[in-house]
Amino acid sequence: MAGVTAMGQDWPTIEARMRAGETGTRYIEDWVRLTDLTCKVGAPAPGFKHEGFYPRQKGRSMGRVSVMAVDSAERALRHAGLFEDPVLKSGRAGVACGSSFGSTAPIRDFVSFLENGKAGALNATSYIRMMSHTTPVNIAVTFGLTGRVITTSSACTSGSQGIGYGFETIRAGDADVMVCGGSEEFCPTMAMVFDRLYATSAAANEHPGKRVPPVRCEPRRHGGR
Repeated sequence: MAGVTAMGQDWPTIEARMRAGETGTRYIEDWVRLTDLTCKVGAPAPGFKHEGFYPRQKGRSMGRVSVMAVDSAERALRHAGLFEDPVLKSGRAGVACGSSFGSTAPIRDFVSFLENGKAGALNATSYIRMMSHTTPVNIAVTFGLTGRVITTSSACTSGSQGIGYGFETIRAGDADVMVCGGSEEFCPTMAMVFDRLYATSAAANEHPGKRVPPVRCEPRRHGGR
C-alpha cells in the first residue's frame, strides 16, 4: 500500500497519524480570495511536486491526479513485491481505480476555449489529463497491465469502489492481480461542491486540525473466530 497524502506517503506513517486522531487539514491561505467559498480548510499533500516528476515522454499524459496515482501504484507494487514481476504483463493483472474527475488545468483550458474560441494551451493530451478515467488508464499504460481496466467515478466512493471491483474481479477468476485505489487532485472546486450542498462548516476555519478526525473502528468478532 502507498499514497500521496497530507499525512504521509507510506501506510505505516499514515496509519500511525490516523490512529493518533490527526486529520492533516489546515487553513488554505490561497482560498481567501474565493469570497463565496465558506470553507477555507483542506488537506493538500505538502511538498509533492508533480511537474517534471516523470520524464516528458512518460508524463505528458498525466495531470497531477494521475502522477499521484501512478507514483502511489508503483510504491504499492514494490511494497507487495510485485514491481517488475512477470505477472503484471501476463494479461492476468489489471487495475480498478477511481477519481471524481481529472486534472483542473486542462479543464480550465477547455473552458477558456469555450469562452474565447481559441485553443490556447490545448494539445493532444489535454483530454487524457482531464478525463475521469485518467488515473486507471495511466496506471495500466505505465505498468503494462493488459487485464481488466475498471474506472470508478462515483464521487466520494470512487476509491473504495475501485477496491471492491478489484476484489470481485479476482474472486470471479478474471484476474490474479488488481491494482486498486483512488486519487483526487486538490482543488477548491471540490470544497465548493460541498459548500453548495451545505455540507461544510465555517467553524472549521478556526480549528482546522480538530475537525472531522478519523474514527478508529475495531474489527467485529463472531463466535470467537
